[in-house]
Amino acid sequence: MIMALKKEIFQFLADWAPIETALDFDNVGLLVDNETDNVNKVAVCLDITPETISTASQIGAELIVSHHPVIFSPLKKLTNETSAVMLIKSGIAAICMHTNLDAADGGVNDALAEKIGLSGIVAVDSGDGTAPMMRMGEIAEMTADDFAVYLKEKLGCGSVKYVAPNRNIKKVAVCGGAGEGFLFLAAENGCDALVTGETKHHINLAAKEMSVGIYSCGHFSTEAVVKSAIAKRLLERFSDLEIVELNETDPAKYI
Repeated sequence: MIMALKKEIFQFLADWAPIETALDFDNVGLLVDNETDNVNKVAVCLDITPETISTASQIGAELIVSHHPVIFSPLKKLTNETSAVMLIKSGIAAICMHTNLDAADGGVNDALAEKIGLSGIVAVDSGDGTAPMMRMGEIAEMTADDFAVYLKEKLGCGSVKYVAPNRNIKKVAVCGGAGEGFLFLAAENGCDALVTGETKHHINLAAKEMSVGIYSCGHFSTEAVVKSAIAKRLLERFSDLEIVELNETDPAKYI
């Protein structure tokens, strides 16, 4: 029995996270198509890898919805092990919603803010004409060191690298993944800390100089939270579809 049409699913996701709100460098949308218009089962993941493709194929999914694009940098060579080729050979289509889903209401950064327990969550306009990505809210006041422990527990990440401010943490900004550049916007808005995925040395130095905390909890851990949000929205709209969140683990190891 036909549960949903692929184009209906794509349009629903594009209405939620409009394609035009993706940043200029990005590649989003229906990036790999297949020959069937009918979808009974959707696999949801953060990354389209040989492992997630294999699992999606085994469970009989006709479509994968992922956060990270399966085609991002220009492809200079195709082999049987290339993820896009594997999708085509498996007959699985791929819809990828990246920076547009970072900015979307209820997308990556709202999911991250909710996961760590922020209240009064608001989107913060960066003033550069792009869709607001950073979110901020408040949390029960705690020390900077306790906040790091709290984040590790909440996100289940392998480690938390952080620069502590010289005050307690209460007002918090979040931008998952590579959101370190929002440190300055967080500071402008009076935040005590920014939670993100990864940080470079010069950003850590800037955080220390401004005495604004920055907490790097890993790209994977700060964005994998969106999988449940995607699955929930799809199920609310397409109640007859079978939605499967694929199990994934952080590719990085920590000691």
